[in-house]
Amino acid sequence: MLRPRWERTLAALRVTLTLGFFVSLFFVFGLTPGRLAGAVGDADGLPLALAFAVLAVVMVLLAFKWYMLAGALNIRTSFSAITRLYFVGTVLNNVLPTAIGGDVYRVYFLSREGNASVKRSLASVIMERATGYAGLLLLAVAAACFYFLGLLPGVAASLALLVVLGLSYPLLGRLRRNGSPANDHSWRWWRNRPLTSSLYGIAALSVVQQSLWITVAALLGLAYDANVAWSYWALTVTAVTLLTMLPISVGGLGVREVGYASLLAPVGVDAGRAAAIGLAIGFGPAIVSLAGLVLFMAMGFRPQRSPLLASDDIEEPQPERIG
Repeated sequence: MLRPRWERTLAALRVTLTLGFFVSLFFVFGLTPGRLAGAVGDADGLPLALAFAVLAVVMVLLAFKWYMLAGALNIRTSFSAITRLYFVGTVLNNVLPTAIGGDVYRVYFLSREGNASVKRSLASVIMERATGYAGLLLLAVAAACFYFLGLLPGVAASLALLVVLGLSYPLLGRLRRNGSPANDHSWRWWRNRPLTSSLYGIAALSVVQQSLWITVAALLGLAYDANVAWSYWALTVTAVTLLTMLPISVGGLGVREVGYASLLAPVGVDAGRAAAIGLAIGFGPAIVSLAGLVLFMAMGFRPQRSPLLASDDIEEPQPERIG
């Protein structure tokens, strides 16, 4: 079945824009395919391996956060099933013309495997994304104070953020008291008592996960001889992440590389190395996810089926007793 004409046109436009961004690397930044290939191949193996090791931890933490959110929304499924869905969704986000194809996959199959409504499944994916962006923005605010103002203002800003989060606790307590129980069928997170109870833990996990994600970028920088302060990496990663949210290219490809080339140029990183870092950051999660899926297959993992479809829940007819 053919997709609607507007969808095909939009997909073609995104592919065209992706190619256009790469062309801009060659013309605006003077980068040639040979220089880009050379930069990619000149990576230092040790920090590159460390970056992918930390990235693997980040991917597992992301899956675990989604598992916590799903459980708080009364979506019952296993952590291994959640992790598998997250890995597949990450790969799809990198290869499909649309920027949310992997998220649509996660919403649909979580609702099937967890025997939950699509609304609840959608809420879990939105909350997983939103808490990640919120954690990244909090780190960016503190990093900006450290980088532009110095150590003491950075510490002061960090403490101020902690105070604000602490003052929000009474509001969260009120939401928890007035919220709905876990078995309520409302999917709105602010009315869900178990979710509001878990919100601080989920927020802390998001900050830790995003700190490790920035560390991945810093390690990739070391691998490509880009010695940049961690606080500047926090600002750069945040800015490029917000740019790639715009659905104008295939999986953020092209936008990400141009973004890193533009933001790393002021600190002395040439376009070839910056683009190589952008490519590694862009394709790294998909590579780790593919490795995880191969591991699942090697372990003989079988997808969990919805209880509505499970054969164990279907009563077989019993033979009649005689006498």
